[in-house]
This record gives sequence, structure tokens and C-alpha cells, in this order.
Amino acid sequence: MLIKVGREIPLMGCIAFGVIDRGTNLLQVRPTSVCNLNCPFCSVDSGAFSTRHKVSYEVDVDYLLEEIDKIVDYKSGDIEINLDSVGEVLCYPKIEELILGLRKINSIKKISMQTNGLLYKKLDLDLVNFSIHALDDKLAKELAGVNCYSIDSALENLKKYLTDKIKVRLCPVWIPGVNDLEIPKIILLAKELNCDLGIQKYEIYSYSRQIKGVKPLTWWKFYNQLEKWEKEFNIKLKLTANDVEVKRMKRVEEVFKKGEKVKLRVVCKGWFDGQMIGVGRNRCVSIENCNKNFDDLVNITILEAKNNIYLAK
Repeated sequence: MLIKVGREIPLMGCIAFGVIDRGTNLLQVRPTSVCNLNCPFCSVDSGAFSTRHKVSYEVDVDYLLEEIDKIVDYKSGDIEINLDSVGEVLCYPKIEELILGLRKINSIKKISMQTNGLLYKKLDLDLVNFSIHALDDKLAKELAGVNCYSIDSALENLKKYLTDKIKVRLCPVWIPGVNDLEIPKIILLAKELNCDLGIQKYEIYSYSRQIKGVKPLTWWKFYNQLEKWEKEFNIKLKLTANDVEVKRMKRVEEVFKKGEKVKLRVVCKGWFDGQMIGVGRNRCVSIENCNKNFDDLVNITILEAKNNIYLAK
């Protein structure tokens, strides 16, 4: 089921769509939750084959731009918009229109985008964070979780961004015991193509997919190996907030507190099976174990309230 998100649904509060402000100059903008891959290590269990997510979301582009404009104005400073998703940003049908609109907002100084590389569109971007986890075609296909994935096609799309004069950062997830031999190859590729690198640590979360038999490394072991690769390949791999130009900035105020009891109006199905989304105080709240109908009022207790993302029961 695809839910079209319009003005009756606030764009802050749900992790699957809208705008996320973590108190920095970088705003995460999520226009869609649709994904074209089925990665076996996906941290949010996204994609068409997900057992937890029976709905996807797509935000009206004009509404999204209006809300971004308000938030950027409130934060009062130079802003980076990071177009990301619990799925794949390029599955959003109005992506070109969205970026054109973002360029018209004066305080937005940088637009970046996350992509898994299977799709390509010519876009006015400053930076593309390109997820590529193996150069071996068989392993790359396994880590994408779909037979249509081709590492050659992904690399062709990567080179198109470079031809478009867009900065590219390669962002592989290092999965210990699975793609250990691929990470050095990706480092060499980054050096060859003059791309930045942001190696990510494989993690397991409450609702993530897990590769059988694989345990996350400790942060010490992870950074220790990054240091070894830095020396071996003469390249910086341990990135800080300064390296990615992220700094603290006034955040949009949170409107609910953990433990608070409130009454909300139900507006649509939630991202997780068994959830509904309620609205109040111009925020979305994902309500667990909720079987109410649309427009019903429901009494809830806030379970989580961080970065204006809310979970309740």
C-alpha cells in the first residue's frame, strides 16, 4: 500500500517520511520510503520483501518544499539538505522538481543525496553518498538482495555523477567475514576516481535484517582496522563531524515528552505492521498496537521522543 502524504499529515514525527532535524546544520529530507533493493543487512528492514512494513509513503512535493522552507527559516543559518530515505530516494517520482525547489530557498547552501546506485537521474546536486558494498558481481548482487542488481551498472551510474561534476563519497558497509576483501578494492576505486570515502560499521538493531552468523565488531576493532587501511593506502578514513561539515545549530523544538499522556487523531496506517499514525501539536506519532479507525481519537502514552521522532502505545 502506498500512502500519499498531504497537508493533513505533519512532516515531523515519523522516521519513514518527512523532515528530521537532529540539532545540526544538516536536515534529513525523506520524500519516500519506497526501496528497489532487499539488502540482507538493511538496518530498517526496508524494501518490497519486508515482513515488517506493509505500507510505503510518498510526500506531496509542494507541501514538502513549504515545510522545509519554514524549518530552514526557523533554524536561521546555512543549511545542508540531505535527501535520504529508509528506502531509495530516486524512487521518488518528483525528485527533479524537489531539487529545483530546494535551490530556490536562499539559506540552503548544499544539497546531498544517498543512493544505492541502481538508478540514475541527472540532478543539480553537490554531493552523492553512493552505497557500494562489493566490486565482485556475485557478492554485490547477494548484498543487494535482488537479481536485477549489477555492479557494472552501478559503477556506470557512479561515473555519470562524476561526469556531471558532482562530488561522490563511496559509503560501503563493512560486514565482517562477508566483504572483508572487498573494502580494500573499494578504497582503491575511490583513489582511482578521486572519490571521498565513508566506511560504515555493520550494526544490528531491533528491527534490522541480520546476516546469519555475523556479529558487529566493537568500535575499537572497527577503528583499529580503519587506521591500518589509512596507513596501507595513504587515505583518510576516520571521519569527524568537521570532515563532513556538520555543526550544531538551533533545533526545532520537541513538542512531546517521554511518558506524557495525550489524545491524538488517527490519520493513516503506520510504517510497522500493527501501527497507526496519530497527529497532534503539528507532529506525527507512531502508535503501537493500535486498531482504531481513521479520524478516531485515541489516548496514548509517549514511549520515545527524540529528534522530534515519536513512538507511543
